[in-house]
Amino acid sequence: MPTLAAPPLAAEPEVRPVPPIAHSGRRHRLKTSPLSFAANPALFAATAFAAGILSARYVPPHPPLLELLLLLAAAILAAIASRRAPRIVLAPLAAVWLITGMICAAIEPSPDPQTALIAATGRAPRVFTGEVFRLGTPRMEQIVAPFSNKVSEEYSQQIDISLDHASVESFPIARGWHRKAPPAAITRPSPQQSPDMAPLTGGVRLTVYAPTSAELPSLTCGTAMQVKLAVHQPDRFLDPGVWDARAYLLAEGIAAAGSARATEVTILPTTTARHLSRSQSFHCRLYQLQQAASSRIAAFAQTQSPRIPRLLSLSPDDAAMLSAMIAGDRSWLNRRIRIGFERTGSFHLLVVSGMHLAIFAGLVFYAANRIRLSRALSTVLTIALSFAYALCTGFGQPVQRSFWMVALYLLARLFWRERNGLNAIGFAALCLLATSPRALFDAGFQMTLLSVITVAGIAAPIAERTFGPWLRAVGNLSDVELDVELPPRIAQFRINLRRLPERLEPLTGARLSRSIVPLSLRFALLAAELLLVSATIELTMSMPMAIYFHRITVMALPVNFLILPLIGLLLPAALLTFLVLLCSKALAIIPAALAALLLHLVVGLIQHFGHLAAADLRIPSPAPWAIAAFILLLAFAVWAARRLGVTAAVLAMLAAAAVAIIPRPVPHPSGALEIVAIDVGQGDSLLVITPDGKTLLIDAGGSPFGPPPGTSNFEIGEDVVSPVLWSRGIRRLDAVALTHAHADHMGGMPAVFANFRPREFWIGHNPHSKLYDALLQQAAELHTAVHLHSAGDSFLLGAATRVQVLAPEPNYQPGPTPTNDDSLVMRLVYGNTSAMMEGDAELPSEERMLQDHQVSDRQVENQQPLEQKFENQHPKAQQLASLQKKAAPPRPDCATSTTLHSDLLKVGHHGSRTSTNPAFLAAVAPTYAVVSVGARNFYGHPRREVLQQLQDRKVQTYRTDTLGFEDFLLDGIHVTRRPPPANP
Repeated sequence: MPTLAAPPLAAEPEVRPVPPIAHSGRRHRLKTSPLSFAANPALFAATAFAAGILSARYVPPHPPLLELLLLLAAAILAAIASRRAPRIVLAPLAAVWLITGMICAAIEPSPDPQTALIAATGRAPRVFTGEVFRLGTPRMEQIVAPFSNKVSEEYSQQIDISLDHASVESFPIARGWHRKAPPAAITRPSPQQSPDMAPLTGGVRLTVYAPTSAELPSLTCGTAMQVKLAVHQPDRFLDPGVWDARAYLLAEGIAAAGSARATEVTILPTTTARHLSRSQSFHCRLYQLQQAASSRIAAFAQTQSPRIPRLLSLSPDDAAMLSAMIAGDRSWLNRRIRIGFERTGSFHLLVVSGMHLAIFAGLVFYAANRIRLSRALSTVLTIALSFAYALCTGFGQPVQRSFWMVALYLLARLFWRERNGLNAIGFAALCLLATSPRALFDAGFQMTLLSVITVAGIAAPIAERTFGPWLRAVGNLSDVELDVELPPRIAQFRINLRRLPERLEPLTGARLSRSIVPLSLRFALLAAELLLVSATIELTMSMPMAIYFHRITVMALPVNFLILPLIGLLLPAALLTFLVLLCSKALAIIPAALAALLLHLVVGLIQHFGHLAAADLRIPSPAPWAIAAFILLLAFAVWAARRLGVTAAVLAMLAAAAVAIIPRPVPHPSGALEIVAIDVGQGDSLLVITPDGKTLLIDAGGSPFGPPPGTSNFEIGEDVVSPVLWSRGIRRLDAVALTHAHADHMGGMPAVFANFRPREFWIGHNPHSKLYDALLQQAAELHTAVHLHSAGDSFLLGAATRVQVLAPEPNYQPGPTPTNDDSLVMRLVYGNTSAMMEGDAELPSEERMLQDHQVSDRQVENQQPLEQKFENQHPKAQQLASLQKKAAPPRPDCATSTTLHSDLLKVGHHGSRTSTNPAFLAAVAPTYAVVSVGARNFYGHPRREVLQQLQDRKVQTYRTDTLGFEDFLLDGIHVTRRPPPANP
């Protein structure tokens, strides 16, 4: 089966605040450190170091010797300035750290390209041997057989293999396998054959399938195995703005993927094992430990008694969330579970993130202080137990960063105490970036760093200037000696608090009156602190959320404010449940009931806020100038919180958030119609942008095979089509057209409708089906105008782009199920250029279009008002057009079919031989053609005979499976193809 890794959940928003602002009741007022180099040297060093890493990516490479000479010169200047001109020493010091960052970024090793293994990928199967270095959780999957609606259940397990050998020759594949069965069912040689083997190293992600009547092979870390399979490079979509799964897996050591039956896997004797590297073996065993923990939680949820009330019992979905929350295993989180947390910007509350590690570390540190351990011993104990907890969660990259951030912060805090939170953060960031400069471009690292800077750099100073002193004054009321060294108004406040219980004593009693007032005030002030921290973090997260997730999390503030206290109780309850579960299932029922109650409260709040219309607002990628302005405003807010006051800092943060979500016009070429074929695999999706900025999306991709909707972490409309549109700055679509109701054309439509709320929905004559009717219902709910079109319709899209509908006929009657000949065929005309959008129209539809458009030359002349209008508006257009007509040879077959002629053809039905018949191709007579097709598809598209026809007619043909998305410009005179981006 084709393997597509879902976008790494590690890239989800992980807001990781530092531990809460301290209120220890100290005698001296907590003062905020000035934002200067002397007070925060590590912060300034980290900023310059990060600037150097950023420069290394965008500045042309320099000779290493030149960089070393520049570093030496900057260091000498810094040394001289420190003695003779201390006022200017900051500039050469910044240069030292900037050049050091550039050097570290340049020398950081890149992932192994594994070119030998990539060269061995292809359709022909080979025999591979290697060792297991990562094991996925066995699970039951629903498999949809190709060319059938039959759904079957099979066991599957994902295995990562470190290869050492491969067969020299590949095995033959039965002719027509792609039309009969998926690659997993290829006929292979018998196990008795022993092919010649040659060394080959690399990583392969293997998916093993077994019927429910059989068992999956018993594998562990380091198991030597042999498997026969056809490997291919991991699937990816060559579109701008779409996550590159292939690059991500290569960074994880995986260069190829494949699938095999369990019967094709042979476990080799341990004497033949090559032995994994220590790193691979360590991470494999950690991953197994993580999976064992999640499996135990899942098994406990399945065996809970039905007599336990639903509110106090754990369901399979609850077990999946608890596994993600305490064990870090996100593999069971499907889109249906995640969607509410994503809409409310609270996904970081669901999975193990820096916040969970901070809560755990805070609990340990608090307990150590309660038993009166020294500050140093408390710090060491907290770091040690946090490390153990991080290991239990798999110690993945996000958890590693979270742990090192917490550990380095605690160590820095041990030396700088509580006076320099920003310096401690700068020290932690500098250490992390020096270890891995590439982490600067990771979404999780950026959001972690921004959140802790926000808390320490903005929230803490604002709290200190407002309610911080009053919050500390509430503590230790019985210590009268503190009043002497406090400011007069704070001291008077403490005296009044001591006297107030005397007035309440007749109503509440002596004991209760002495505690109710301080506790109430403390609770209110702690709530204000939580609200302040949540508000500053959410304002800061506006830009990362816009860049990486294209969301405006309007509900994030109330959700985090209400749920954070619940998470603070839920995490200890869940950890206690798991610890007790290791000893006894019966005893685990009690803490599990508390964990279930708290989890259901959290999920209930998430669902309530997530279903609100305002909770799911999507926005395009911010412009580069907006990102730069956001960074400057955030830096100003950090400075203003210490120097100018609360008002200036708050206004700066509000301005930064506004810059992140400010609308921007859709960039489009002036005086040209743009048509983009989006790479959606084996499906269709085309974006049309008119010269005046009107947007039209024709189809939205999809797949007829795969798991039921909502059960997979990958969705073509959400993960491919929408990011492409957002990368183009599109916030709302003017129109969406559905050619016909097949899944590979309408599968991504629900997400597109939800994200872009189109104003119009163009349809043809389609039969009713469950998905099609649901799409019409969604259009009605969004107040999208539905327009039924048929042959003969002609209308304008924008001011100068004409849409001509060529099929189906007005009297066309679809069958009971969708067919390719239902396709809505459109011709887009701008000036003297045109494009044919054929959908999946087949031979019968093409023949009807030929019959309908056999017109005389006189009739053709009467159908040219739009072209004539274009030439009148563009003085040079007529002259250029006449020159082109003289230079170009006459087109045969165009005299009687002028209204079908199009300069650009979207080839029908992905290049199937049932479409693009010679007569139709001759009538269209395109200069360019684009085939929207998926790599390694089961259908054998595009067919060789179709490609040969296009080549014989000298049509420049482009395919999305090899070249990715294709961009064409029609300027009214000629058609040009835009070159693809350097890094799609």
